[in-house]
Amino acid sequence: MTTTRRALLVGAGHAHLHVAAHADRLARAELEVTLIDPGTFWYSGRATGMLGGQFTAAQDQIDPRAVIEHSGGRFIAGRVEHVDRAARQVRLDDGRHCDYDWLSINVGSGVRQHAITGCADDTSCWPVKPIAQLDRLHRTLKHAYDAGKTPAVVVVGGGATGCEIAANIAALARRASRPATVTLLQAHDRLAPALPDGASRRLAHCLQAMGITLKFNTRAVERHGATLTLDSDASIAADHVVLATGLAAPAWLGGLGLCFDDGVVVDDTLRSVDDPRLFAVGDCARSDTHDRPRLGVFGVRQAPVLLANLEAVATGAPLQRYTPQSKWLSILDLGDGTGLATRGRHWWHGRTSAWLKHWLDRRFIDSYR
Repeated sequence: MTTTRRALLVGAGHAHLHVAAHADRLARAELEVTLIDPGTFWYSGRATGMLGGQFTAAQDQIDPRAVIEHSGGRFIAGRVEHVDRAARQVRLDDGRHCDYDWLSINVGSGVRQHAITGCADDTSCWPVKPIAQLDRLHRTLKHAYDAGKTPAVVVVGGGATGCEIAANIAALARRASRPATVTLLQAHDRLAPALPDGASRRLAHCLQAMGITLKFNTRAVERHGATLTLDSDASIAADHVVLATGLAAPAWLGGLGLCFDDGVVVDDTLRSVDDPRLFAVGDCARSDTHDRPRLGVFGVRQAPVLLANLEAVATGAPLQRYTPQSKWLSILDLGDGTGLATRGRHWWHGRTSAWLKHWLDRRFIDSYR
């Protein structure tokens, strides 16, 4: 007699959406799949376009319940707060418990925000994750612009995300026929250091042409009232502060008793190096062999490997190995109808880049609807 085993998916990230959509395949391997998530997947690829007013919140969302139930799996609305690996059981924040035979974690990442004193509890400080924050920021700024106001917005962090955020706030202001009062603080001497030099220079030129003030080699240290104090002791006006200060795995994962390096450390089969019954993927995981940035493109590529390996542990088949691509396409939506595309050391700025990005994003979202 065959006994059905249980696979528990914690978090509806890119990889888990794929697994959820193929729960029927795992059911044929006698593996019952349950997805636990608060209830809405926000697609990171469209988040800045939503902030800038190109897309509605609904156009940036996927319903994970519908995805997994369509393929015969089970959905539980909730948030995991504790994992008992010895008992193979998770506890939700409402006190419910769920047992598992295999556990997979795909809970994304959050923003490092404690480096700026006074920001953690200030409602006018907006971390770029969770993405729902950007929807609230959009509505807050749109209300101000529509009322004829021009709030001073400071974006802290001049990486690719911070630049894209600043550009789309400027786009939102333009849509309301308001001037963009946006300042971008970068701790380094150029924007988005991971990009090719030419792409970084073009990005700086584009942002300045939008009226965005760029401050290089500058760090924010303290939030007080409607001002932001810099490491030079100067202060700048800041009705709103957007934090694009780097991503970190959720802190609770560090308490699982597993090897943890700003993410659950996994091998190339996507399993924890300490617990063969636990998988971790996406931003909350850290490979023990490959160092890659926290980008959704890697979660998308991990997805079929995770699905195959959950099937493999249920059937006793060999596990597949995940090798991240050495080059990947990344496109920034600059909110003005253009995009900045990069792949390796190659880059292209223009309307065709924006068109390609929107096509790719639409294809991803439509695949789960």
